[in-house]
Amino acid sequence: WRCGRLHWVPVWERATHVLGADETAIWLDPGLAFGTGNHETTRLCVERLVARAESHGTPGRVIDAGCGSGILALSAIRLGWGEVSGFDNDAEAVRVSEENAALNDLAGVVRFATADLVTGLPAGTQAEVVLANIQADVLMRFVPELVNAVAPGGLLVLSGILAHENEKVRDAFAPAVTGWTVEHREMGEWSDVALARP
Repeated sequence: WRCGRLHWVPVWERATHVLGADETAIWLDPGLAFGTGNHETTRLCVERLVARAESHGTPGRVIDAGCGSGILALSAIRLGWGEVSGFDNDAEAVRVSEENAALNDLAGVVRFATADLVTGLPAGTQAEVVLANIQADVLMRFVPELVNAVAPGGLLVLSGILAHENEKVRDAFAPAVTGWTVEHREMGEWSDVALARP
């Protein structure tokens, strides 16, 4: 799969995958973690990340909350962000993320940790882009943590949301994001919400 100049390729296709001169591959072995690049929720997040890089450049920090295989954090580094971190409450996902970073010669460049949405986004933590590809009920339980992690002028991307749950998620976040620009899209039975802080 590809978006812009980035390609997401299973590691077992490394020997046969062809890249153009200005294209970059992110090699992935998802193991038991979520995130091969083929799922609609991952694609929705990646498309938002690519669009943000094209419209605003890549200053500041990116946080991948619920990093799964590390695909979003690794994509942020390849797009040009210099400070990227990811966390997941599943230690196996963190291990897989670290292995995928090593597959892409990014070991130690992206920081991964085992944490939940409270410990992973402690008070005072802010980033220009916060990505949360996590199921809707979890997103709605952690509205303050997610919203407060977005720096002024930053972007919060929520995915992992079934299309029929999208309005419910937007309603849950609405009181906390007064004055923010809120957009949503659907891809198949899945959807995202992008919340841009003024």
